[in-house]
Amino acid sequence: MGGPNVSELRPLAGRISTPDAERWLEGLPAPVIGLDSGERIRFVNAAAAELLAGVGRGLLGRRLDEIFGNDAPILGLARRAANGVAVAEADVTLAGPGFALGRATVSAGQVGDNGYVALVITHAPRARVAPLATAMNSAARTLAHEVRNPLAGIRAAAQLISRGADDEASALATLICDEVDRIHRLTDRIDPLGSFHPPRFEPFNIHEALDRVRKLVGSSAPHVMIRERYDPSLPPVRGDLDQLIQAFLNIAKNAVEALGDQPDGEISIITAYRPGVRFRSAASGAARAQLEVQIVDNGPGLHPDVADRLFEAFASTKSGGMGLGLTVAADIVARHDGRIEVDSVPGRTAFTILLPIDPEDHP
Repeated sequence: MGGPNVSELRPLAGRISTPDAERWLEGLPAPVIGLDSGERIRFVNAAAAELLAGVGRGLLGRRLDEIFGNDAPILGLARRAANGVAVAEADVTLAGPGFALGRATVSAGQVGDNGYVALVITHAPRARVAPLATAMNSAARTLAHEVRNPLAGIRAAAQLISRGADDEASALATLICDEVDRIHRLTDRIDPLGSFHPPRFEPFNIHEALDRVRKLVGSSAPHVMIRERYDPSLPPVRGDLDQLIQAFLNIAKNAVEALGDQPDGEISIITAYRPGVRFRSAASGAARAQLEVQIVDNGPGLHPDVADRLFEAFASTKSGGMGLGLTVAADIVARHDGRIEVDSVPGRTAFTILLPIDPEDHP
């Protein structure tokens, strides 16, 4: 999505009253958020309202840190702008308690009167790997190599098991081989600074990805009841099958771990078309209809220590946990112009993944 930066907005906005500035900003295709001197949201244009549609109750009157958190990069940019410095920063993470929207370029500066600050959000490609990242590249390649080495042995063992095995064991051996092949493809495409290279977009049925996730979770956690409620009328989604499987699997595994040894543990995987819900893609600027995937568990709910930083790296309360699963899932979904929303109370935690449907695939 293109759009002016704050340095382009300031000369005009500084010459007119704030209401006039707001009317002008309303028409911009880029999301714009206006803050007063108390860092409360006093203005959002249509594009910003669409972008932040899933963050909870109304935006107007709320403090920016209520939405994005006290340590959010966007809050730091707003405060620098409030001190009279027009700033712009690329690859800013847009995330907060219960949502992750991916990364964008954010420009911030004063407009109008009385300390009014405008935040303009525009899409930018991921930053290139700097020369100083050479060591990280080397380490990642070494790690990928070390992961691939045992994969060949695992696959060979699974093929041996399948020979002469009954139907159930043969099906599990095939599942192991398929998963080994998928992991091998992912290790070929690791980007040390961004988890994975950009997705390879191809059309596929979302239920193909979810069926793989169900089989993997079912084989590793047979004590958990897995229920499916699929909408059979959904059109194909364009995306990277391997990466989306990984995103859904990370969320489902998180749900299994939350259930622990709960005797009535249950996970529901639900798909639906969201009629009337359209979000503007930061990449294309188009407002597209959404396909919805929900992964719901009946566990104890999110731990309060991580609820507000769920998608941050290393945010984990599990012994020995790295806290990277949901971070990777959010990154993959963001690369597909999607979004993740989370709603959690004791007895029900729902991760909702929204992915855009191309206009030609659905009215």
